[in-house]
Amino acid sequence: MEVLMRRLPGITWLKVDIGDATSALAREYKISQVPYLQIYGPEGQLLAEGDEALRWIDDRLVGKPP
Repeated sequence: MEVLMRRLPGITWLKVDIGDATSALAREYKISQVPYLQIYGPEGQLLAEGDEALRWIDDRLVGKPP
């Protein structure tokens, strides 16, 4: 995560330890696998989650606009 923070400096990163995919927090947010990634825009809208979020990050790393 530290590498991503250096490579993508305009993004705020928040890591939340939910335990595992059977925890109450995981159930509340419908998280079925850990780690799980969600990306939100500046206005709080969900931009991508799960595998799509990984692709979103890959695209930013190679310079594609959001």
